[in-house]
Amino acid sequence: METVGRLGAEEFYSGKIGRDLVQDVKAAGGTLTLEDLKGFSVRVDQALQVDLGDTVMHIPPPPAGGALLAFILQLMREFALSPRSLDPDQKIEMYHRYVEAAKFAIGQKRNICDPQFNKKSAAHLTDSSFIAHIRSLISNQTHDSSFYSSVQPPSDHFGTTHVSVLDEDGLAVSATSTINQLFGGAVYSPQTGIILNNELADFCGRADAVTPGEQPPSSMTPVVLESRSGGLLVIGGSGGSMITSAVALSIMNRLWLKMSLKEAISAPVIFVDSKNNVNFEPGFDESVIEGLRALGHNVGNWKYFLNVVNAVEREDGCIWAFSDRRKMGESAGY
Repeated sequence: METVGRLGAEEFYSGKIGRDLVQDVKAAGGTLTLEDLKGFSVRVDQALQVDLGDTVMHIPPPPAGGALLAFILQLMREFALSPRSLDPDQKIEMYHRYVEAAKFAIGQKRNICDPQFNKKSAAHLTDSSFIAHIRSLISNQTHDSSFYSSVQPPSDHFGTTHVSVLDEDGLAVSATSTINQLFGGAVYSPQTGIILNNELADFCGRADAVTPGEQPPSSMTPVVLESRSGGLLVIGGSGGSMITSAVALSIMNRLWLKMSLKEAISAPVIFVDSKNNVNFEPGFDESVIEGLRALGHNVGNWKYFLNVVNAVEREDGCIWAFSDRRKMGESAGY
């Protein structure tokens, strides 16, 4: 990183770092060439804007997972959430609706793909008429997986990191990076210190074919939210397929349930896995768990809640920052 900072990115793509990396990959049995690195260019896309009432959300387009996050939040906005939604007589219903929204989102995962290589589109996930249609399908009961999608959902992965930044001039950056699964492809380049990713695994179960240069679908959802009153919330998370749940719940908690930023991120989460089992982080309200079980939801036994969210917020001239303590994160400033 110091070398790239001193000599520039070309040192990686065509200089000594690149040559060393290629040498190590070939020694490990890979086929990477220096021409592959030289031929790579970063794609810069415009963020998508999604209206959430008093807030405008900026999300990355596919193949990132921002459209799925927007889909869930737009659905939940339809239910006019407020702090009263946490009252005992409303809490189970609120989380039931959230779980149903998450199940519909899983059913839409196959629509998240690289638009430069696929005819599939995720535009409907942010379309108000489609949101209204899905809203009409959410009732006081749950269904089997075929109701939400006839396509087999993908497996679950994790191996990601996120940072949210706000500088003194108001420039906001929400950045998520990943090597996919834990330690990526488990191949280490000793000359460069780089751990090689296994991003190709993200195509499994979500693509019928792969084209050279195509970017894999991802759950990464870095977000910047701007309120009509001038407030700013920069947020995102890590945790593979758990990112969508963790970030969606944190935003719901902060925007509509009016928790503090710390409370919004720290609150135990619900995670709907690829088999539509509903998994609860330790410490989640037992009355809600039993209430959702009574509505027919299958309660899973997910053990590893590696969801991590961090955020920085500016509101009324004040700045708050919180980094998820699930992985001992810390916020920093100057």
